[in-house]
Amino acid sequence: MKVLDLFAGCGGFSHGLEQAGFKVVGFVEWWQPAIATFLNNHLEAKLIGTDITKISDETVTQYKDKVDIIVGGPPCQGFSMCGDRNPNDTRNQLYKEFLRFVRIINPKTVVMENVPGLLSMDDGNNRKVIDRILHDFIELGYMVSYKVLTASNYGVAQNRRRLIIIGHKEDVFPRTNGEKKTVIEAITDLPDGINGHVLFETRKETIAKFKNLKQGERISNKFNFSRQRLYADKPSKTVTTNPMFIHPFEDRFLTPRELARLQSFPDEFTFCGSKSSMVKQIGNAVPPLLAQAIAEKLKEVVYYA
Repeated sequence: MKVLDLFAGCGGFSHGLEQAGFKVVGFVEWWQPAIATFLNNHLEAKLIGTDITKISDETVTQYKDKVDIIVGGPPCQGFSMCGDRNPNDTRNQLYKEFLRFVRIINPKTVVMENVPGLLSMDDGNNRKVIDRILHDFIELGYMVSYKVLTASNYGVAQNRRRLIIIGHKEDVFPRTNGEKKTVIEAITDLPDGINGHVLFETRKETIAKFKNLKQGERISNKFNFSRQRLYADKPSKTVTTNPMFIHPFEDRFLTPRELARLQSFPDEFTFCGSKSSMVKQIGNAVPPLLAQAIAEKLKEVVYYA
């Protein structure tokens, strides 16, 4: 079961698929630190290109009849509730490049990931963006379903909500797996010296503010997800590209490796680049355990031994 991962980031989606037995044969990503991380953890995957708009149809055609599934998360900044939700943001149109790959390769299954805010987004022509995307997939011959999944229902220590759009013939959304994992369960046993488990330099004045924070409280109301002391016994808020969550008990920000644990990356998955680029890669990623749950369901209803 061979996969292409478009807008791949550091490879969270791909890692989850590989854990379910899929083989990632190629990917597209423009940011160099994320590319380095992807290649470092997916040794058999080929970088098809960086700027997806400049990858020729001829290059894409080489994968026709050689790929079973195409996955990807086109840039979501224009749809995110945390952004300005500008319908004219040029990044909103990059999903058409995803469709171009699908049209040429014609895989059995497509999986697109994005923020839930896309569901309420207008395309600027009095039409819902989600309706346009579904119509485009249907025109390509896919029966399409979509659902907002919460990562904490699939073993991820994080209440990360993501819109998953799947094109195929069956109901392929995974069932929840029971008890939710908490923040402290996810990060409590990290060994010293592991990749990315490095503290951020923090001003003394900021640390002093930490000491008065109870779990769930923020340094200031102007911060939404970040600068908040996490609850130890609950899943975390959504890990973004600049979360700077505060440890439930210690007066410090979580390390990139702890954030990776909240995203369900295994400790052997290594991140490349600076601490800030690691955080950005982690925040942009699809939680591997969520991707694995999707892949296991795909195996159950779509593919055969």
